[in-house]
Amino acid sequence: MTVKKKPALLIFDLDDTLVHSKIDFVGLGQWVREQILTHQVVKPEAEGLDAMSVSQMLLLAQEYDRGNGTNHAKELWKRVEEAEMEGALRATVEENAGEVLAEFKNKDYLLSIFTNNSSLVAKTVLERFYLASYIDKIVTRDEIKFLKPNPEGLLLLKKTFAKQVQKIFYIGDSWIDGLAANRAEIPFIGFNCSDPREIKMIQNVDSLTELAVYLAKISNLGSEENAI
Repeated sequence: MTVKKKPALLIFDLDDTLVHSKIDFVGLGQWVREQILTHQVVKPEAEGLDAMSVSQMLLLAQEYDRGNGTNHAKELWKRVEEAEMEGALRATVEENAGEVLAEFKNKDYLLSIFTNNSSLVAKTVLERFYLASYIDKIVTRDEIKFLKPNPEGLLLLKKTFAKQVQKIFYIGDSWIDGLAANRAEIPFIGFNCSDPREIKMIQNVDSLTELAVYLAKISNLGSEENAI
């Protein structure tokens, strides 16, 4: 007997997509950058360092530690985790998040989270704003070896749910979300994505309400471009 597939799996980034955790990413990034330069993880003249995300710089520190027997990444991660939890406690929720997620569940969508945050931070903010009950699966950095823009987490979700759904989309605010989606061959929908760089987006929406309207529209069209 053939089991009817659900319409879609919607995978959401967390920060600045469903919630706004008030993390000072600029200040945190500057601090991490200063630390890896101080510890000579990279040379001052290294190209592209100013454009790297915090997660990318932490990967550099981890690679350096593996090759040199040092422990810089652990100390950097400790400060990042403190900043994440501080931000989670000051977080606000995206407008209409609960209502739109409820609408998606009523349409029989599967909903998931893929974030570079820790499981503790992700669960804290989702439960705080009563969103956890809508989410079928959460993938954080605690479940994977490689952070975004590596597509490992998206590929895990794709493998888990691909046979259950007709389509898969990843929704996020950052170019690293888009790059991870492109690498996983999952259509990417930007969420106020102001710095897309070279990534491929099928749409860039301003709100969760606009996202719901857009998904309803392409579902009616049945576009092959958006199929898995």
